[in-house]
Amino acid sequence: MFYRTAMLGGASALALTISASALAQTTPAEPAPTGQQAPAPETAPASTGGDEGIVVTGSRIPANGFSAPTPVTVSSAAQLSAASPTTIGDALRQLPALSASAGPRGAQTSSGQGGAYLNLRNLGSTRTLTLFDGKRFIPNDGSGQVDTNLFPQALVERVEVVTGGASAAYGSDAVAGVVNFIINKKFTGLTGGVQGGVTTYGDNPERKADLSYGTKFAGGRGHFIVSGEYFHNDGVDDRVNRPYSAASCQPISLPSGSATARDFACNVRVSNAAFGGLITGPTALRGTTFDANGNPVPFTYGSQVTGSTMVGGSGVNPQFAPLVAKLDKKILYTRASFDVNDNLTVFAEGNYGDVFNEYQVGSYSNQIGSTALTLRNDNAYMPAALRAQMATAGVSTVTMGRYDLDLPRTDVNVRQRTLRGVFGAEGSVFSGLKWNVYGEISRNKRNLDLKNDLIQANYVNAADAVVSPSTGQIVCRSSLTNPGNGCVPVNVFGTNQVSNAALNYVTGTNSSVQVFHEYVASASVAGKPVKLWAGDLGFAAGVEYRKQDFNQTVDALSEAFNPITNADGAYRVGNAKAQRGAVNVKEAFLELEVPLLRDVTLFKSLDFNGAVRRTDYSTSGAVTAWKAGLSWQIVSDLRLRGTRSRDIRAPSLYELYQRGTSAYNGQLFDPLTGTTASNVRTLTLGNANLRPEMADTTTFGFIYSPSFLRGFNASVDVYDINIKGAITSLSAAQELLDCSNGSAASCALIQRNAAGTLTQVNIVTQNLAAFKTRGLDFELGYRGNARWLANDAKLSLRLLGNYIDRYMQITPGVKPVDLAGQIGVAPHWRMTQQTNLDIGNFSLFAQGRFIGGGFYDKTTAATDLPQRSFHGQLLVDTRLTARIPGAVKWETYLSITNLFNQMVNPYVVNVQNDFDTIGRTYRVGVRFTY
Repeated sequence: MFYRTAMLGGASALALTISASALAQTTPAEPAPTGQQAPAPETAPASTGGDEGIVVTGSRIPANGFSAPTPVTVSSAAQLSAASPTTIGDALRQLPALSASAGPRGAQTSSGQGGAYLNLRNLGSTRTLTLFDGKRFIPNDGSGQVDTNLFPQALVERVEVVTGGASAAYGSDAVAGVVNFIINKKFTGLTGGVQGGVTTYGDNPERKADLSYGTKFAGGRGHFIVSGEYFHNDGVDDRVNRPYSAASCQPISLPSGSATARDFACNVRVSNAAFGGLITGPTALRGTTFDANGNPVPFTYGSQVTGSTMVGGSGVNPQFAPLVAKLDKKILYTRASFDVNDNLTVFAEGNYGDVFNEYQVGSYSNQIGSTALTLRNDNAYMPAALRAQMATAGVSTVTMGRYDLDLPRTDVNVRQRTLRGVFGAEGSVFSGLKWNVYGEISRNKRNLDLKNDLIQANYVNAADAVVSPSTGQIVCRSSLTNPGNGCVPVNVFGTNQVSNAALNYVTGTNSSVQVFHEYVASASVAGKPVKLWAGDLGFAAGVEYRKQDFNQTVDALSEAFNPITNADGAYRVGNAKAQRGAVNVKEAFLELEVPLLRDVTLFKSLDFNGAVRRTDYSTSGAVTAWKAGLSWQIVSDLRLRGTRSRDIRAPSLYELYQRGTSAYNGQLFDPLTGTTASNVRTLTLGNANLRPEMADTTTFGFIYSPSFLRGFNASVDVYDINIKGAITSLSAAQELLDCSNGSAASCALIQRNAAGTLTQVNIVTQNLAAFKTRGLDFELGYRGNARWLANDAKLSLRLLGNYIDRYMQITPGVKPVDLAGQIGVAPHWRMTQQTNLDIGNFSLFAQGRFIGGGFYDKTTAATDLPQRSFHGQLLVDTRLTARIPGAVKWETYLSITNLFNQMVNPYVVNVQNDFDTIGRTYRVGVRFTY
């Protein structure tokens, strides 16, 4: 089936080529846009700025007409800013291969912390090597993720995305590929701009400003550039004003005896807690809630009531997750170079970044499920009517589930301060060989504060309020035996009952400070020193040493024992642990480009490209990555390419050394009991015994550049990636499912209380057996004159697409499930179409983004959740630009993303996915260049 799809993709590309011939003009067309995968013309010079004449190879060997067999997608600065004029990370998420990348939008928990992390093929950001001008950039923390918010967007000339077979040439950790941000190092002049935006719902206002300057000095022997950028958006804490959240749709547990354990429903409410408190037991008193003043009132239950959910009724709508994280970033980049002589240039560059993210945890503080309150009949705040009911029922305690509307929401604050310095030299020697050496010293300090985080034991003590027999005052019961414990009583019956003193007692700031260092020393040489029978032999070789270390300190309560959960960590969420770790890596690589045939029958050219890299990790020993590929130019119009490679990735510092970070799942389905558990704690742990993962990657495809239609290119590439010993952390839901399917390893990570109720799931990084994905990439592009519109009209068309045929993780003892076709994970189709029309001093850009639909969750059994397929989403973006020529070139623009305000299906909003959940956004801006 898949190979039939691949053939259809190729046939479609050729059909579109023929149909596009109608666009050809009698006048010469412009060159193909730099974003195409097709090779640039052999005569194209190396670029020193702008979009024209860029040679892209996907190789470390300097380009001279050779195009490596590895697929490369390139986006110019103009294309990126037109697609998304906010941050460069958001712009890259428009590409199908990167649409699963993380960003401030859709922040759900503290795990992403609002950063912009690139994720190729949804294989994970740690399997995507992100380079800054060909060099490594310091990760934010021990996860190894690089935040692209720190890159100076105004000076990014283009971004090259190498998909597959990249570890041997570019470095370890490139299992999914490489994203390389190329900086315009020769920029001269002054350019800047300002921009503002807001959504159609009147929220998430944003503003942006940047200014860049470049100049030559010392008679042209030196060059200096500096660029500064500021960006701010307010974020959106709650999504309840969006229609899909107001609908509150999700899978819910069904009563015992139903055909399936769960089903889809809307207007889902919480059945075991309420603002102001809800009595959930004993049965005789179940269903009593309280108004704002603490008076008992009946709780209205809906239908399909289970232990934690129901449809309808007066319960709480659980759509609490934040929609957009607040982002405030200030970055500065500077570079100076000096030509000592014709063969020697020295350079230095520096990056400074101050990036702040803020958002609310995805729920109010609460006491539900395993942490529900147990209240005695002598509670000082208990309404008399409830006390009388307890006496009639003959019970001395009741259980209360509660959402704390009278406590401020826990607020996540993340501040990253980054300093990076690079010093190096480059030049050339005999036979045109080019060499480069550099050293990097970087430091990142991350402050993570969870403000107003509930101290669970303190809250339980505060809720257990009694009248002091000696003073007649309301005090905590615990203070009767320990008068100096500082406990301040809290009235849990009703809302707005918490005093400032009580607030300070029951909440605190859960904080951690992590300092991360990276040191890199690298040397390389490349060129084409030898002429062979069919052309020049090219090679690149180099060595690199890098060291990374981190040290994290935390507040005392994060390490304290919590009697409510019987685990370390006094707070409801967070509870980071003091930890540290270090790793050093030594690498050496060699890449060869061997021309095999030239200008013989059926072989206009045949070239071999191969590379090998030996990497020695201090934690796990040495491994080898390699690549072998062929590029076959059959005729001038058609080139075939193919690559086979072994790619590698070692565990990150977190994956090795993390002591444990906790969080709570508000609702977690337990397939063993067929019920949904509330407030289940998850604890993320490292594993010092991890080994490097290895991936075998195969790609093959073609590029068609018809001579009868200059400016048109089409490419189709098939890829197959098989990761062995994949390093990953299964989700809590997946571990529960694996356990129910017979995995003893997953069952060992799950904890239950004496009643068999789910209480904790440990998330431990593991070397799983395999991860396999297979798919098809295609790209069609045309750029030329459009004189049928106007004499000076220029038209650019581009279509990028990805089809996923297989996406599966294979764990020993567990039946594998192919997730290809599941929304939020691996929808079969992702496509982006871009059109740009220039007429005189005006430009119109239009973009269509299609994310295919699919099944909600293909892992579910037929007896669990009915399989259901949902439609995809088509988003249309547009931008209108007007230019004012002159000595100072000005342009103004209006940008509208999600023009038709297409919103995500209410049933899939809680699925991690790349659907738009924000809605229509307007932006206006002005730029100048001098």
